[in-house]
Amino acid sequence: MVSPKLKLTIAVSCGLILGAIIMIAAYPYFYPEINNDRSPAEKEVLFWYDPMKPDVKFDKPGKSPFMDMDLVPKYRDEAGAGEDTEGVRINPVLLQNLGLKTEKSRKGHLQYRQLLPANIGFNDHQFAIVQARSAGFVEQVYPLTAGDKVRSGAPLIDITVPEWVEAQSEYLLLSAAGGAAIQLKGILERLRLAGMPPEDIQRLRKERVIQTHFTLKAPIDGVITAFDLRNGMNISKDNVVAQIQGIDPVWVTAAVPESLAALLNDAALLSLSIPAYPNEDFPIQHWSLLPSADPTTRTLQLRIPINNSQERLKPGMNAYLKLHLQGPEQVLIPSEAVIDTGQQQRVITVNSQGRFVPKAIKLIHESQSQAAVEGLAEGESVVVNGLFLIDSEASINGALERLKMPENIPEASVDTEHSGH
Repeated sequence: MVSPKLKLTIAVSCGLILGAIIMIAAYPYFYPEINNDRSPAEKEVLFWYDPMKPDVKFDKPGKSPFMDMDLVPKYRDEAGAGEDTEGVRINPVLLQNLGLKTEKSRKGHLQYRQLLPANIGFNDHQFAIVQARSAGFVEQVYPLTAGDKVRSGAPLIDITVPEWVEAQSEYLLLSAAGGAAIQLKGILERLRLAGMPPEDIQRLRKERVIQTHFTLKAPIDGVITAFDLRNGMNISKDNVVAQIQGIDPVWVTAAVPESLAALLNDAALLSLSIPAYPNEDFPIQHWSLLPSADPTTRTLQLRIPINNSQERLKPGMNAYLKLHLQGPEQVLIPSEAVIDTGQQQRVITVNSQGRFVPKAIKLIHESQSQAAVEGLAEGESVVVNGLFLIDSEASINGALERLKMPENIPEASVDTEHSGH
């Protein structure tokens, strides 16, 4: 009599043998792409190739001209070879080992964030040049020099101008002789055009006394940027007495890449930080983008007037301009999904049958690891990693040869990252 333990052992052994037979019989159906029923000698070779340069095919075996390695055969019965279907199929075990990742294309707006160096400078709208406009000599120079701050009406120099003295004498003589009003007015106008200060002309009309010393004063508030006169110097009518530039407001200027010019609109958010005052906010009320570009740096100049009533911002200080711009609505994919060969840009899409299909695109912009593209519809799945393997397999199987550039998609690309952008 057979013992119960022996019966159990026999039953378990039979079950294992039967399961193994079933798995061996079903294996080719689950993994047809790695079916090795036929030996390599029995398979038909379509061509040989170098795995590191799969787009070049050879009609016989041998050494690769590109790498120190043997050419690899491509067999007809391998998955995808000779098939008239779209794209290629990759061994699922290999895809799992690679940790393949895909993402769907989506509609959205690229966000551009850039930090640009900026400079604080004088306000060129407040710019004054002081001249005598007549020949004379300097009687006194007030204690000022380039870099000093002055207020409107502050005295700069005292001068004597013989031409002005002569014209005053003519005016007083004509006035005492009962000269016509139009003649008197003509002499006063000649004094004004010759540069005599208006307050001295009014004093002549009221007091009727010849003046020989005249004080030239600052016409605006600002900083003296040119001042090079000394006591006793002769001056001509072309000499510059002083050059004064305003500092309220100051101008902040920054060089903006020309690729971002179209994004600088009313919706753009700009903020300013100044290292000298790290905890303070400097509000930007308005800005202007100058119309010309620098042909060397390919940048445009952005000008921002900043209130400086307390005169804490000094021309020459450094600043930083933060840009937060938003592009128009476009189809977006991860930047790492784009394959750029130099002549063409493409992505690997996944169709409804799970096959990998290369597709030509045009790269419009890149920012913050996102790419705006043309040639893809919203919701298409694109491969994000493992691109080399799939792109090589597509080249070997001829999928890239069947790749057609979508209509109206030129091969040239536009890359603005700076990147940033």
